[in-house]
Amino acid sequence: MTKLSDITSQGITAKAARTRKAKTEPAKLKWDPTKPIQFTQEEIWEHIHEIEKGPFMTLDECFKRFDEWKQEFLKSRL
Repeated sequence: MTKLSDITSQGITAKAARTRKAKTEPAKLKWDPTKPIQFTQEEIWEHIHEIEKGPFMTLDECFKRFDEWKQEFLKSRL
C-alpha cells in the first residue's frame, strides 16, 4: 500500500473522476418549442371533438354555484 504523498512522486497520476450515468434517461419531449406546428389537421380536429364530448355547464349554472360557494365560505369564516 502506498501513501498518497508517494503517488505523485512515482509518476502515477490520479484517475479522472468518473461521471455517473443516469440510470434512467429523461424522456424526450414530443413537443419541440422551436417548431411552429407539430400536428396534422386531422389530429387537432380529433382533439377538439374529444374535448367537446366532455361535461359542460352553462354560464348561469357556473355563476349560481360560485355564489353558493361564496356564501358558504363567508358563513364559515364568521
